[in-house]
Amino acid sequence: MYSCKKNEVPPDPANPGIPGAINADTISNRLRLANATKKTGAIPEAPAVTSLKISFNDTLYLVDKWKLPVKFLHEDSTKNVTGVYIQVHKGASAATFYYDVPEVPDIASNDSISVILVGIDPKDIIDTAFGLTIIPHDPSGQALGGVFVPVDILTPSADLSDLITEQGEYWNWSMSSIPDPNNPTGIDIFLNSPNKLWGLLGQNIRGCCTNGRSEYTANCDSANFRFLNFQTFFNWPNELYKFFDDGTYAGLSEYISASPDPQASNFCGSGPGVVHEGFLRSFLQGTWTVSSSNFLTTLGTSTPQSGGVAARPDGRIDLVSSRLLIVTQPDREGGRRDLVKFYNRKNSSSPEWYPF
Repeated sequence: MYSCKKNEVPPDPANPGIPGAINADTISNRLRLANATKKTGAIPEAPAVTSLKISFNDTLYLVDKWKLPVKFLHEDSTKNVTGVYIQVHKGASAATFYYDVPEVPDIASNDSISVILVGIDPKDIIDTAFGLTIIPHDPSGQALGGVFVPVDILTPSADLSDLITEQGEYWNWSMSSIPDPNNPTGIDIFLNSPNKLWGLLGQNIRGCCTNGRSEYTANCDSANFRFLNFQTFFNWPNELYKFFDDGTYAGLSEYISASPDPQASNFCGSGPGVVHEGFLRSFLQGTWTVSSSNFLTTLGTSTPQSGGVAARPDGRIDLVSSRLLIVTQPDREGGRRDLVKFYNRKNSSSPEWYPF
């Protein structure tokens, strides 16, 4: 006679014949790492001393469904982080393989900051104690530093009492993304963060050079057309919010940009074209509400509310804890491309970077 149990955990490949065994390989196979390569054996050794810094302290918090950003600061230009080795450890045992995780391409143009995305499928391992060895490396694969961190898996919840910020605290935006619904371990469809500069290739604008006279006009003979590259860009370096228990909020959103000025540019020269850098800091305040479906809405009151460049935390609260806030803005076209925004709880004394 044969029988089966519902949701029975299959034998672990690293522990054949031991149903339900949870070891380092089991956990490692649950990690969600964008475009990672699996490599057999022990993780490479890291140097004992490094100038690198990391974006969190002591413990790495992971959640189901989403990949969270892990950031690295490499101010030394000779220590460019292009990828990260990751290996799971459970107790005294390590996984029989490790991962090589490339940095997020959207941030790769940043000279001093690199980012990888780390997620996990927590089924059956939610209460399992484990940690990760994290070793950033350069383009040649040379290890640049290393750290071991314990991992804590947060369970989704929307206890609104955790949304309220205490004196000196605020929610600090760390990333927005549109995950690929068909490939949870692949590159996100869209990614934005305070460290991403948009439009770094600039834009080419056509002007006119007639007998040594530069003009930006539609009345130009085609033989006198000239193109200049304008080194334009834009970025949201800061977005933070405070929610108070009386139903009011205060927020700050910053936007920087470089806009082209073809009229002031010399199309008879070699360029680049003239740009004007701008900085917009928007102070926002008003009231906030959360619907029965946990949809957060912020409403402006006395303070003038800026236009589209002022970022907001509005959306469905999928997770809020003492450390992390995840808000999802549903696809406006009715598809599956929801925008997910991640905020970390900070206070006035929280450093931006931590040493290895």
